[in-house]
Amino acid sequence: MEHIYPAFERGRIMKKELLWALRDYSYSALQLQYQNYPDGIISGCRIRVQGQNLTVGKGIVKCQDFIFLLTQEEQVSYAPTEIFVSLKFRVKSQETLPDYTRYVTEFALDERLERMPGELELCRFKLKEGASLRREYKDFYDIQTEFDTVNLADADWAGLGGRTLSKEATDFFAQKVLECGRATEEDVHFAYLLLQSKEAAPERILTDYIFRKTGWRRTDEGEAGKEIFRELEKILEEIRNGGGRLYDRDGERERRMIIFD
Repeated sequence: MEHIYPAFERGRIMKKELLWALRDYSYSALQLQYQNYPDGIISGCRIRVQGQNLTVGKGIVKCQDFIFLLTQEEQVSYAPTEIFVSLKFRVKSQETLPDYTRYVTEFALDERLERMPGELELCRFKLKEGASLRREYKDFYDIQTEFDTVNLADADWAGLGGRTLSKEATDFFAQKVLECGRATEEDVHFAYLLLQSKEAAPERILTDYIFRKTGWRRTDEGEAGKEIFRELEKILEEIRNGGGRLYDRDGERERRMIIFD
């Protein structure tokens, strides 16, 4: 096997072979890094409300097994509809030519909540006539308030090994845990792990934490994010009420440490 890495120094000439090596390395690195991730948001894509527009921040998205680097913010206008509307990332077309493959993508609002092939959901909301869409949350439960709120519980986020809950939602959960004086050491440690991770926590980490706290196991394959959100909401309430112990399966309290890299 031969591996060529160009020397970026003054006076060096970039021959075509070196340009090919640079092309192959830069393209392949991302594809290999996220090859075990499902389609979904990998990082970024934070949503802001600016007047009558939703602004989607820069980020990385995997869709149809291809990694898209979103290097600039995009805006989508919205209006009251009184029904749930989904903000989607959509691959509109793919064209394979001899010299390159061309993808055309867009962010668009869709009253159809189901995802078609080549579609990912970033958020949803149900805006009443005369109301303002809000993006700031009073508490963790508020992330999936039905009316007039940017709802992240159903967003399609990708974690190692499967779909998972929004990075922003788990970070908010972790912050609320750290604000609670009744949190156990296990809860605090888990909150630190969520906050220090650069990407969304894998679903197996979240579901294992929930199981150890409550004994719950996921039942609905199609609503991974929403189910996990509901269970984390219950756990946060228990912590606040002083019941933050781990799930007791054998009549005695189990003390476990949960670690992921």
